[in-house]
Amino acid sequence: MQNNKFWGLIILVLIVIGAIYIFSSGRTGGADILSETARVYTYTYDDVATDYGFIEVNFEKSPSGVWYANGLVDANNDGVFADSEWVVKNNQAVVQAGYANRFSFVLADELKTNTAENISIRFSLTVSKVTALAEITEKDALVFSATRETVPMVEQFGLNVPGASEDLKRGVNVVYAQDFDSGIEGNIPDLTGGPMDCFAIATANNLINMAQQNGRRDDLPANPQDLINELKQDMQFNDGILNRNFMPGKAAFVARYNLPIETREIRRPTVDDLEEAFSSGDAVEISTTMLRSRSNRATTGHVLTGTGAFRDGDDGGISVHDPATPEGADIYELSQTGGDNPYLMINYPMWDGIVIIDAIYIQNWNQPATTDTEKSSGAQVEAEPSTTTGQNISTTPEPESVYNPDYNIEATFAHVKPGEYSEIYSVVTGLQPGQEVEVWLYDQSSQGKKKYGVADANGTVHHTWTIYSYGTYEVTAQAPNGVVLEAKVAVN
Repeated sequence: MQNNKFWGLIILVLIVIGAIYIFSSGRTGGADILSETARVYTYTYDDVATDYGFIEVNFEKSPSGVWYANGLVDANNDGVFADSEWVVKNNQAVVQAGYANRFSFVLADELKTNTAENISIRFSLTVSKVTALAEITEKDALVFSATRETVPMVEQFGLNVPGASEDLKRGVNVVYAQDFDSGIEGNIPDLTGGPMDCFAIATANNLINMAQQNGRRDDLPANPQDLINELKQDMQFNDGILNRNFMPGKAAFVARYNLPIETREIRRPTVDDLEEAFSSGDAVEISTTMLRSRSNRATTGHVLTGTGAFRDGDDGGISVHDPATPEGADIYELSQTGGDNPYLMINYPMWDGIVIIDAIYIQNWNQPATTDTEKSSGAQVEAEPSTTTGQNISTTPEPESVYNPDYNIEATFAHVKPGEYSEIYSVVTGLQPGQEVEVWLYDQSSQGKKKYGVADANGTVHHTWTIYSYGTYEVTAQAPNGVVLEAKVAVN
């Protein structure tokens, strides 16, 4: 009898301990964490909607642990949230009281064409991933009549300024109906600034945070705009900043303020690279290239301040601070182009085409912190920049066949509408501006399609090919001097 009492007491103690742990850890239901308002952002070019939008939610509490976000949008306005309307799936949320999160999602056709001022959404936070909607309970989710804001893209990303290219990063300057403060909140700032300042802004966010964490904030300009202006000068700003001017410009700024920061660059990063960057680096900037505009906008680029990365098998995602959005975290799932040398892509609402990650910049502070906040980082050796540029999208020709070292052709693909059609993207580089090139696409039966192209100011020609079957495709290009390049891509 006493033995039974002993074990009964032990069980009771364990139950009490478990209850205390659950209470103290703050793992309450997601519905108790979410604020009661939500917003949907959509974007247009010449009154035509882009393919993606944002769901924006906010939080009332700052609970511990990892939380997974799931969102449904009642696109057809029938009052029912169907599986087909499940647009945000198991994204890791950055849950802090008063801190907005925006989750990118695919716009249904109904949302592209209607102009409803409110959209019904169901949003949930759970402590683990879910595989079916039935696993989401009432304590996890709230239903919102979300306010919709449609933002016309006119001057953004330097669209009306000559000289755009994938190497010239010039995004920012989006005007929203709702005012927002882009200041220093939390650890990493989310600054905004003037037109085409994105590279300098993304860098300023990280420099301020690193200096703050290491007791050196007072050594930098007190006004963030002064800091941004200095970076622009160091990085040779000219209606944007070129990738090749970023590393030397940042090095000049770091040397002037005697900051113990070392930076390394990874071009065409993988999911592994991103995950490693956020686990080993003190700060990360993410450079993107914006291609294939449906409205024929010139190819351009944009830079984001990275704040985190998450991974699920081969899939993953990132959270960023974007100078072109209101304050808060923008959260994107990562997808990958096909081919032997793929790119990571993000579903970026403010572009009516494809957005790829062309490079990341990882910084480390290489001396002990001088404040009570300890922050350690191993020394990193600055890597020699790769010869691969952001404009190359899979096969490089033999050196002896090239009359220009940069003359190259590459091909990659994306399943645009799985089960319906895919697209192959070819790019020829190393031409003279205005030079004409003949490009062919051959399928596995050797049937070919021909397109002509005229090289842009950077000596580059892009083509998009729509295909309807799997298999190996070959893209060839013949320049006027007779040099022929070939690239193969296996669409599977």
